[in-house]
Amino acid sequence: MIDLGDYVGQAHPSEPFMLKKGIVIDSKKDSYVIKWTSYDKNFWMEFDGEALAELNRRYLLTTMSYCRFNDGVDIVILSKAGGNGVG
Repeated sequence: MIDLGDYVGQAHPSEPFMLKKGIVIDSKKDSYVIKWTSYDKNFWMEFDGEALAELNRRYLLTTMSYCRFNDGVDIVILSKAGGNGVG
């Protein structure tokens, strides 16, 4: 189960890499909130210029809420909070 402080990623639907990575900043019974902190710059075409880089920072590094009961969500746990002996 995804919990507060977990480091998570949004998986690409058909390739073995993460589209975005972030940290769970809120966790409730029926939902959780992720603050996205990084994204795959090649997939999101950042190499194509500063305009796309700015759009990516503005719209990809947002805070998003996800329903726990949505089976179609592609969020995976990369590292559990407290799993390294800290916190």
